[in-house]
Amino acid sequence: MRNHRNSSKGFRTLGIAGALALAAGLTFATAHAQTAGTPGTKPETKPAQAKIKEPVTSIGCRTARAPGKPYFVEFRSRTAASYGHTFVFHGTLGGGNRFASFKVAGLHPKGDDPGVYMQGHLVPVPAETGVSYGDLDEQYLTARFCVTLTEPEYRRALAYIQKLQRETKTWHAPTYNCNSFAADIAKHIGLDTPNPNMYLPETFIKRLAEDNTKKSPAGIFASNPFATGSTDKTKPKR
Repeated sequence: MRNHRNSSKGFRTLGIAGALALAAGLTFATAHAQTAGTPGTKPETKPAQAKIKEPVTSIGCRTARAPGKPYFVEFRSRTAASYGHTFVFHGTLGGGNRFASFKVAGLHPKGDDPGVYMQGHLVPVPAETGVSYGDLDEQYLTARFCVTLTEPEYRRALAYIQKLQRETKTWHAPTYNCNSFAADIAKHIGLDTPNPNMYLPETFIKRLAEDNTKKSPAGIFASNPFATGSTDKTKPKR
């Protein structure tokens, strides 16, 4: 298990939350579900079967496009019944506002058992690292940050993402969660990352975008179409 403890204060805060959850019979964990769901019910971890209202677009990568960089990694956050979910799109840019191809990587508890999800706020639980409910519908999107890459850069990024997906076996809300998973990918492609355990998903992605667009690291072509501030978005029903 990988732990991000860059801020002992953030870690202690989340540790206290876990203790409160235990004392309250996991009611804290239920009310603060990471992925979409009604209170007390863990959402589906598979793609939504309902009709998608706002299909996936590449709008967030528009200003990041650059000659010789046809590939992308986009860090995203979406709403949930409570504090949201962070995940990563990656693949090939296409024409207009579409991707030619893309895959989704994101860390979330495995299966549909709400007990396993709630337990993950106290101890590590088995995880999945692919698409989850709500990821493919942009009506739920709260923040996005796109970086474009050359073919060699993307090949290295893809190999790392696939390795991370193979090797990440557990999810633990206080120590290694959806933010942590995305932060590892961001670091691998040369980005500065805020402490993943200090921020909710939307704020984490916006901080990631702000830190890197201000710095403008050499070789990084990035786009941050979301302004910092509160977002009032539709929440998935699950």
